[in-house]
This record gives sequence, structure tokens and C-alpha cells, in this order.
Amino acid sequence: MSDLGQELRATERNVEQGQKALAEYSQRLQQDDRSSIARVIVFSFVGLIALAVVFVAIGTLFKGWAEWKDAAKFFIDLLSSVLLPVVTLVIGYYFGKEK
Repeated sequence: MSDLGQELRATERNVEQGQKALAEYSQRLQQDDRSSIARVIVFSFVGLIALAVVFVAIGTLFKGWAEWKDAAKFFIDLLSSVLLPVVTLVIGYYFGKEK
């Protein structure tokens, strides 16, 4: 009888260890997903900034600064007022969650 009780306790410990390992694995996967999504958003933002700078630089080179001053101001306003808050919200959302 004691052998059966020991077997049951050992099985219960194995099940608890398996559940704990599964929870840790699930949490690691969530963290990986969050960091991947945040990385994509941040790299997109940095890429758009670089694209805007290149676009304005090329336009200034060919047309002159006087004609591109308004376009440059528009790009800066767009990046700072629309895209930066979105990036901040996404990063805050994914890294601010507990589970």
C-alpha cells in the first residue's frame, strides 16, 4: 500500500513540475512575442525617420531648401505627433502587461 502512495505522490510531483515548466515556457513565449512586436515597431519608426531624412535631403539637393522647407516641417510634425505616440503606446502596452 505504501508503494502505491509513494507512486501517487511522485506522480503528483511530476505533474506539478510539468505544469510549472509549461507556465514558464508560456511566459517566455509571451515575452519573446512582445519583444519581437516592439522591435518591429521601433525599427519601423527608425526606418521612417531615416526615409524622411533621405527624402528631404534628396528634394533639397534637387529643388533647393526654400521649396522643401514646408515638406520637411510636415515630416517632422508627422513623426513627432502621430508616429511617436503610437510607438510609445505599443511599447508601453506590451511591456506593461504582467501576463
